[in-house]
Amino acid sequence: MDEKKILIVDDEDTIRDFLETAFSKAGYCVRLATGAAEALEVLRREYIPVIFVDIGLETMNGFELCGHIRKDNPHALIYALSGYPELFHPQNIREAGFDDYFSKPISIKNLYEVAKNSFEKIQ
Repeated sequence: MDEKKILIVDDEDTIRDFLETAFSKAGYCVRLATGAAEALEVLRREYIPVIFVDIGLETMNGFELCGHIRKDNPHALIYALSGYPELFHPQNIREAGFDDYFSKPISIKNLYEVAKNSFEKIQ
């Protein structure tokens, strides 16, 4: 795997842009999606092993999106992002198929570590 690709799925421009800038500066190839339909289209076109998904997406929420991704890509490492972590029990997040979850505001230092560890697992 030459490129280390990450998909960011978030309907908030500020979060999406912040993560794109941060991960790009760290040397990752970043793809963006504003919602579930766009994310699934991106994943139809290319394999992306590390995915960060906002749980509070409209139309299809992050839990549903995670289920769709898992069907076609069971080995992807999928991480939930939420501005309201108190609304979700960690067990529910894991049962939905996420590998882990993070609360907004997001510590980029922690996400760098998650991305680094994810790609080490993949290799």
